[in-house]
Amino acid sequence: MKRVIEIPDIITKNNIVFIDVRSPKEFEEGTIPGAINIPILTNEEREHVGYLYKQVDVEVAKEKGLEYASQKLVNIYKRIKDIKKKNREVALFCYRGGMRSNSIASILNLMNIDVYVINGGYKSYRQYVLQELSKYKDKFKFIVLHGYTGVGKTKIIRKLKNKKVPVLDLELLARNSGSVFGNLSFGKSNTQKNFDALLFKELKKINKNYIFIESESRRIGKVILPDLIYDNMKNGYHILIKTNMEKRINNILDEYVTVRLENKEEKLINCIKKLKKRIGQQKTNILIERIREKNYNYVIKNLMIEYYDPLYDHSLDKIQKYDKIIEYDSIDSCVDQLIDFANEYCK
Repeated sequence: MKRVIEIPDIITKNNIVFIDVRSPKEFEEGTIPGAINIPILTNEEREHVGYLYKQVDVEVAKEKGLEYASQKLVNIYKRIKDIKKKNREVALFCYRGGMRSNSIASILNLMNIDVYVINGGYKSYRQYVLQELSKYKDKFKFIVLHGYTGVGKTKIIRKLKNKKVPVLDLELLARNSGSVFGNLSFGKSNTQKNFDALLFKELKKINKNYIFIESESRRIGKVILPDLIYDNMKNGYHILIKTNMEKRINNILDEYVTVRLENKEEKLINCIKKLKKRIGQQKTNILIERIREKNYNYVIKNLMIEYYDPLYDHSLDKIQKYDKIIEYDSIDSCVDQLIDFANEYCK
C-alpha cells in the first residue's frame, strides 16, 4: 500500500530509509541527509524529457519518460525489496512528490511492497528545514574559538566532540575549511542545501544551552552561513587560542600533509599557485620547489608568517575584549580549560 506522509511525521521516525528517485544531478544539489539515490531518469534523460515537455509536446515527453523509466524498474524493485527484507521502512520522494515518486510507489504496490511517499517531495523538506532552522536563533550561547592558522581550532573542536561536548564543526558540514587549501581534506565542497540540512540535523542533537564553534567568515567555500549562526557567533563568548610556532606547524602537517591524499603533491602545488597574485611569482616558485623537496615545514611557516598571520590580524582585532585567552602547551589541557569555561559561564 502506498502511504502519503508529511515531512514532520516521517523525519522523526526510526528505521526509515529515504529513497531519492530524482536524477543524480538533483540528488547532488540537495537531498535528505542519508538518502539513497535510485534515479528513475539519468541526468541526460531528464534533460531530454524536459526539452520535449517544453519545446515539443507534453504527451510526447510523458511517453519518452515512461520509456526511459521502464528500463530501470526491475533494478528499482530489487533494490527496494532488499531494503524491505532488512525490516526497514522505505520513504520515496522526488522534487514535488509528484509523478516520479508516485509512479514507483504504485508499481511497488502492485508487487505487494508497501512504501511511504513524501507529500511535497524534496521541496517540502527544504521548506521544512529553513522553517525549523529559524527557530534556533538565540537558543544557544555560542562559545567562539579564535586564533591564528595552525593553533588547532578544528582539532580542538573535534576533541570536544569526542568528549560529548556540544559543537558545530562548520568546516566538516561545509566540507571546506574556507582557505585556498579548503577542500584538500574533503574533496568536493557541500552545496548550500546540503549544508543547511546537515546543520539542522546537528542542531537537533544538542541538549545543552551552549555550543563551541570555530570563528568563521560568513562564507565557507561555496556555503553562506545563515544569519542565525553568524549573528549568534557575533553575540557569543569569544576565546583566543594561542600556542607556539612549532605546534602550529605540526597541527597544519597533521591536517594537510600526513593525511592520505591521492596526488597530494600536485594538489598542494595547485593551491600555492592560487596565491600567486598575493605573494608574487618568485615566492610562488620557491614554495613549489620546497614542496617538491618535501620541505613542508618551510612552506607552512613561510605562509603563516607572511600570508595568513597578517590576514588574521584584522579579524582578531575586531574583538575588542576576549572573554578568555588560552595559551597552551598541551592541546588536551586547552580542551579541559574550555570545558571548565562552559561549565562556569553557561550554567
